[in-house]
Amino acid sequence: MGYGRGAWVAGALLMFVFGSVEAQQVEQRTVADRVAERLALAEGSLIELRHDIHQHPEVSGQEERTAGVIAERLRALGFEVRSGVGGHGVVGVLRGAASGPTIAFRADMDAVPSNAPDPVDYRSLTPGVRHICGHDVHVAVGIGIAEGLAVVRDELAGTLMLVFQPAEERATGAKAMLADGVFGSIHPDAIYAVHTAPYPVGILGTAPGGMMAGRDVVQVTLRGSGDLAAAAGSVRHAIEAVGTIPPAQIAQPAPPGFILTQVFPNRTGDGGSLVVRAQVTTASTDARARGKTAILEGIGGLTFSDVSAETVYQDRMMAGVTNDADLVSRANRNIRAWLGGDAVVAVQGVPPAFSEDFGSFQDEVPGVMYFLGVSNPEKGTVGMPHSPNYVADDGAILVGAQAMSAVILDWLVEEVSEPEKSER
Repeated sequence: MGYGRGAWVAGALLMFVFGSVEAQQVEQRTVADRVAERLALAEGSLIELRHDIHQHPEVSGQEERTAGVIAERLRALGFEVRSGVGGHGVVGVLRGAASGPTIAFRADMDAVPSNAPDPVDYRSLTPGVRHICGHDVHVAVGIGIAEGLAVVRDELAGTLMLVFQPAEERATGAKAMLADGVFGSIHPDAIYAVHTAPYPVGILGTAPGGMMAGRDVVQVTLRGSGDLAAAAGSVRHAIEAVGTIPPAQIAQPAPPGFILTQVFPNRTGDGGSLVVRAQVTTASTDARARGKTAILEGIGGLTFSDVSAETVYQDRMMAGVTNDADLVSRANRNIRAWLGGDAVVAVQGVPPAFSEDFGSFQDEVPGVMYFLGVSNPEKGTVGMPHSPNYVADDGAILVGAQAMSAVILDWLVEEVSEPEKSER
């Protein structure tokens, strides 16, 4: 399968560009063939787009240039475009020729602070800021979907919605877009996303249910003339006792039912109060409920001399990712039909160290996220998000666009098939 350029794409492209094809034969090409051909032709421009965004990274809340580039590309393809959604969010809508479901794809846009050297030729031109989580790749995949489906607009029964989200790294962007009515006038039936991961290029991974952990925050403010430090120690112990895995295992995959409690250093509040703040990381609805109940009961059962405790529990500060099982099965089937039976692997366990706010969209619309492989073993590059030496191979862009186009076309085109393989 190489790096997303299968033999079937090369064969189809040669036939399309150089072959002597009669009009009747052109009409007989499937929608899948036409989309695949367009994606192959667009790959170079998608890589250029990714490099441009990588060279001009913008942190959460400052994605103005990135949003402008995206909006311009979408308008050129005939999309209805709404900008400034929940900050610098951009929404592109492509309506098919007939009525049908609305299917959304989300791509986040923001970069992160990083002073490590950028090890690519198209290195960041903004000091201290880099795309080391792969959001530049996500944007290119989203524009790739736009390129592919725009050429078959007249064959679509339904609507494609592309959601380009700001401020994912701050875990505020999805909520801000929802509050700004991103789904107000057009409500999707399903939503999909990809996130770069250290799999080799050509491989995608997903799992039904909890795939990325969500995070709650609990804060206890202690006041009074008694021993605040001793009271804070008791609160810390009550929170830490609820965890089912130690913080030392944060870099290792955990079962979905884990509860990870991390208590931050105490800080002084107003009027000499002492504040204990902790993060509760879970990857299932049951674990989240159990953890919250146990923590609140544990703190509530403490008694202090001349000290009062005020507890605030913030649910779902970051929503995480919880995939719809039926949609996972359906999407896997279509991706494998396009890219081969080994293109999708099952994600084993949940990485507690990483999280996402895509789940805020999934609270409103059933959806699926895929880990998109961006590592290139032959070049020795590894796409581990947020690592100093992070490198995402450009070949992942076409793979991601192919995979998500397959998933979306299954909804919007009746009896869509996989692209014709050249070896047939």
